[in-house]
Amino acid sequence: MKKIMLMSTVLLAGLSACEDYNDQFNIDSSLTDVKTGVTIQLASSDYGTIAGMEANKELALSKDPEGQTYVAALEAIGKNKYFADATEAEWYLPAFIDYKYPNADTGSRISVQYNMYRGQSGYLADFKKISDYTLTNNDYRSVWNGTSTATYLSPSTLRQIPSVLESRMENPQEGDMVAVNYAYSEFEPGAGGGVIPVVYQQVNTFDGEAGNYVIAAKANDGSYYPFGKLDDPSKPYGYIYPDAITVTDGIISSDNGSEQVVTIEEGSEGYTLLNSYMQYIYMDETHDNFNFTTSLPTEGGEWSFESNGDGTFKLKNIERDKTVKLTLYNDSYSYGSYAASRYTYVEDAMKEESKLFAVKNITVPEDLSAVWSHDASYGYYKATGYDDANKKNLAAESWFVSSEIDLSEAQNPVLNFDFAFNFLNGNNAADFMQLKVSTDYTGDVQAATWTDLAYDGSRFNRWDFIAQSVDLAQFAGKKITLAFAYKSTDQCAPTAEIKNLAIVNGQYWDVCLFKEVPESEVAAQMLKMSRASGAYANTAALYVYREGAWCEYTNEDANVVVADPAMYAELGADYVSRPANVFPIYLVQKFPFAAKGDKAAVVYRADADGTMAVTEYTYDAGWSASQIYSSRTTTFEKTEEGYVAMAGTYLNESLLGDEGGFTIQDISMQGVNYVWSNTEQYGWKASAYYNNTNYPAESWLVSPVIDLSEAMAPQVAFEEAHRYLNGEALTDHFKIKISTDYVDNVESCTWEDLIFDESQWSDGQTWDFYPVGPYDLSTYAGQTIRIAFVYISNSTAAPTWEFKNIVVNEAE
Repeated sequence: MKKIMLMSTVLLAGLSACEDYNDQFNIDSSLTDVKTGVTIQLASSDYGTIAGMEANKELALSKDPEGQTYVAALEAIGKNKYFADATEAEWYLPAFIDYKYPNADTGSRISVQYNMYRGQSGYLADFKKISDYTLTNNDYRSVWNGTSTATYLSPSTLRQIPSVLESRMENPQEGDMVAVNYAYSEFEPGAGGGVIPVVYQQVNTFDGEAGNYVIAAKANDGSYYPFGKLDDPSKPYGYIYPDAITVTDGIISSDNGSEQVVTIEEGSEGYTLLNSYMQYIYMDETHDNFNFTTSLPTEGGEWSFESNGDGTFKLKNIERDKTVKLTLYNDSYSYGSYAASRYTYVEDAMKEESKLFAVKNITVPEDLSAVWSHDASYGYYKATGYDDANKKNLAAESWFVSSEIDLSEAQNPVLNFDFAFNFLNGNNAADFMQLKVSTDYTGDVQAATWTDLAYDGSRFNRWDFIAQSVDLAQFAGKKITLAFAYKSTDQCAPTAEIKNLAIVNGQYWDVCLFKEVPESEVAAQMLKMSRASGAYANTAALYVYREGAWCEYTNEDANVVVADPAMYAELGADYVSRPANVFPIYLVQKFPFAAKGDKAAVVYRADADGTMAVTEYTYDAGWSASQIYSSRTTTFEKTEEGYVAMAGTYLNESLLGDEGGFTIQDISMQGVNYVWSNTEQYGWKASAYYNNTNYPAESWLVSPVIDLSEAMAPQVAFEEAHRYLNGEALTDHFKIKISTDYVDNVESCTWEDLIFDESQWSDGQTWDFYPVGPYDLSTYAGQTIRIAFVYISNSTAAPTWEFKNIVVNEAE
């Protein structure tokens, strides 16, 4: 342990010196309510109180009457729960102290512990521009350079990632970062080898990665039917009548899938489709069937993929604006490509305010402006009975009702919509949102007859949208009104979100995608959920462009983690919209042996547009987002003019009947229940002597945070008394230590000994208090520290140690 010799600037020169020192604690006896040793620790709600005090509002306005800059800054204190700087605290805390102690007399000294902005960790400035890239099959071919056909990286080829980025990233700038996703295996292929067995694995998203796929739709008989080719390869056009293919746990075997492979390749506007006959699939101008040619078509040959959010995709011909559908025709399943009007009866994406639905309120409390509202930024309708302003649940009932929907000529009608429902708190979704249909609605929801329809409410209580499909066959041939009936209570007011509503012919089925992946890389936990990117990307790493070259990014201040494809697969999403719900669990898996104070920065996709973000987390009995503020203590003294901050005073506590923010940590004790106690007469007192016996013990008394970030020449002084060393050395039993990295555990941080001049201390023969110090702390200027008083006893000596009147301030 590093030791620092600290010089004493005051010697024990006589009684007068002691009296001078003690004068600072003597208050005019005519004052009856002089507060000392009082510490206010601001609670979260106190910041709002401070920001709302009229005295503080007037003070803020007086500093900038025109621009009102300080008024806005004062309001921010209430919202942020911290002060932007020490000056703000010194301005606005006096009014709060006066509010808490209105009768305190002149001379009172009150310390306030509060949050002050410190900003993010310095290394986070590195993350200025981050993009996302997934290695393609072409990249793997480039890496192996003809020596193997492997579609993954191995230990010997990881070093090729910078070369891949060099060819793929255009005009990189110093400091640019790329989160690289790639397939990785420990298996090293032999020369010319690397052709390992493949299977076809169902994927839930398509990121535009070219490659081999089986495209198949699931029909109402529960079987999958592959798309891509005619029975007779010599025919140039026709509808596709496939036989069922075996799918087991989201996997198609190589034997079943190899003949049904469709190669998806990037085109000029979308993607081309090449079947196993080496024929491109395209459409002419007039028909709903498919055309096939061995040469790249000039028209009608490009396709797009759009996820439905339920594991299926809309496969649309871009030029013809028709979507591939599996249908049941004359007792046979067949593929055609149809205009939406062929199978869609009603459609409302809800990206804009609905022209189909209107709100019908039953009960809306005064504190709630609306139950149903449209969120234009995210493109959905939302319903809630939660009063966010007052943070409480309210009883409400409001319906979202459609205009009349004509299903007179509908066949097999099915209602589809995306539904998210959060804050159910363990309750049933159907108790708060009912899906209803009426055939006699004329404008009064309470007068109409309604039929309740069941939906899938088993997977809610998170923000993920769940694709819903509700059979409306009983209403075929009728005109109906559809309603979402929301109801909340004062005990539970969940939030519902609805979008992408449509009523369609339920016997027109969209396709699923099964990506060709190495059989050895199919992880059991990812059989049903995987990202369609790269050759089954399963690993991610962060690279940075520095001094003209790409290299993997590392940082000594924190663990840097890139959210990998497996994590997105488990979420069933391509981005993380609520990192606070995801990453604390993810980091436990990544760092199972994390210690308190460890930091980790997570790089991830934050939205559907692929925007990359980074969030820092700190471990403390669990992972949570790092705070951008730190604790600070300022002591205020009441003068004739009011409370003023004691400039250059960082800690000033009498400790007489007041703990002063100090905390006890017992390391070992035998025969005693405690070592340290706080007393009104002696301050803090430590002893392991009990029942005429010296007991071995070690116990630490740790100060509150002492903020020396703006200090120049700080020093510490206090008064101490001790007895019963029984001839043993003082430093064997009493130690004073300082830490700059303490986080709630004295044994898991770094401490430095404060070496003191023992001649200043009590001779141990009387109970007289001796002034100790002041000792120089300038080594710690610019930092925050904790001071620990360490008591150690043994079976020979269990002395008694007392100290009080501790001051940390600037040297004069």
